[in-house]
Amino acid sequence: MLKTWSVSVLVYYDGDIISSSKGILFESPSDPQVITISDHMSLDALRKIIIDAIGGCTILLDIFYRQPIYVGDDCVEYECMKLKRDNDVGKIFFIFSKFSSKGSIKLNTKFG
Repeated sequence: MLKTWSVSVLVYYDGDIISSSKGILFESPSDPQVITISDHMSLDALRKIIIDAIGGCTILLDIFYRQPIYVGDDCVEYECMKLKRDNDVGKIFFIFSKFSSKGSIKLNTKFG
């Protein structure tokens, strides 16, 4: 049987993706929602959980991931990765397993 790994994720919405000296930041006029996702989740399932958490929004256009990357000597910056396929959800977990000490998983969503 396949073991499933779940983590809490911060979801920002109705906000901006800002470039900074540390890479990208997510800013939102509202507090981020906390959801739980699993490593074997499909992108459609992730979309449904986000829509349910935000409440009332039915058209989720895009989901972006704040992806950490090492830039040397334990220094981390962040890039923006748009989630497009089911395996992108698994990729988040792979990256998180390497960078979990650097903070939580953060997603930014755009609704239409």
